Amino acid sequence: MNLGEKMDLVKVGQVGPARGLKGEVLVRPFTDYPAERFQAGATLTTAAGEEWTVASYREIKNRCCLTFSHITTREGAEDIRGTELFAPETSREDEYSPMQLEGLTVSSAEGETLGECTGLEIGGFQDRLQVTTAAGQLVEVPFVKALVTGIDLENGVITVDAPAGLF
Repeated sequence: MNLGEKMDLVKVGQVGPARGLKGEVLVRPFTDYPAERFQAGATLTTAAGEEWTVASYREIKNRCCLTFSHITTREGAEDIRGTELFAPETSREDEYSPMQLEGLTVSSAEGETLGECTGLEIGGFQDRLQVTTAAGQLVEVPFVKALVTGIDLENGVITVDAPAGLF
């Protein structure tokens, strides 16, 4: 199985450093619902197409700690550091993956084209919609409902209510 054949998958995390001696790893989540995505028994897919089963999940100081059924030693955990983890897209309303948004036209509430979505930067204090203007300038818009007021995947348009001077 090749990940390219499974276009319904989205990146949900990346394996970080080993924790402890029994194969536990820290995972940087790329999802708003890590407890659901990483629950025990969940199957995650790597970029190489391997399917891994989550054996346990817990949070420590807002960090995700996982074990996988096939990893039982610290050495095994160290070997998988950096691995990207994918899962099927969810059908939650108002949840979008970066792949769904990239390439969409970004418009103002008045219908003026502001640019093209070139990515979604996840992390920090808040996620940011990356928009490249016609002039080639990269503008980052906080990905919050007050500013990103609409996403129409069918018509390929993201509507933003940007404060004056942002674009």
